[in-house]
Amino acid sequence: MLSVMLVNDGSGKAAALKEALAAAGVRVVAEVAANLQLADMLAAARPDVVLIDSDAPSRDMLEQVCVMGARHGQPVVMFTDDSRRDTIRAALSAGVAAYVVGSVEAARIQPLLEVAIERHQLEQARRSELASAQQQLAERKVIEKAKGLLMQMKNLDEQAAYKQLRERAMQQQKRLADVAQDIISLAEWLQS
Repeated sequence: MLSVMLVNDGSGKAAALKEALAAAGVRVVAEVAANLQLADMLAAARPDVVLIDSDAPSRDMLEQVCVMGARHGQPVVMFTDDSRRDTIRAALSAGVAAYVVGSVEAARIQPLLEVAIERHQLEQARRSELASAQQQLAERKVIEKAKGLLMQMKNLDEQAAYKQLRERAMQQQKRLADVAQDIISLAEWLQS
């Protein structure tokens, strides 16, 4: 059974939404008003999904969505009457997994939440892959810079410089990128 934290930032649809959730077999573990402590409340409730009922999501609400997503990683589904393209784009950019305009019948809620969870997990995996690729690229740049410094300072060819970096990393039981960063830091210190 899915559990949700219902955030009420609207003008009264929350009661109807709560009934539809109950009819769909979704458990509401917390119902809160939109405020600045949403992330803390989310940590205490630990739902599968954060469901926001909002007439028109404000900039503050979207910032809260970003904070919640970064801290806790639960998918956020927003029910609203605001169908403006810029608002939809802002909500999706803030990390909303599903943006639902208008009312939804109870039979569609469970599949909608499951799709939002899957979409959120895919997005998290993509972000993780991107961060990993960016980290590897940054490390590669550091290693290349350190190799260049060794080539210049010790009059080595590229292969010999890389070999020295590798040997130093093994001796110190450090990652190659960490040894490379140490060399760059030392070179910058000596030049200053």
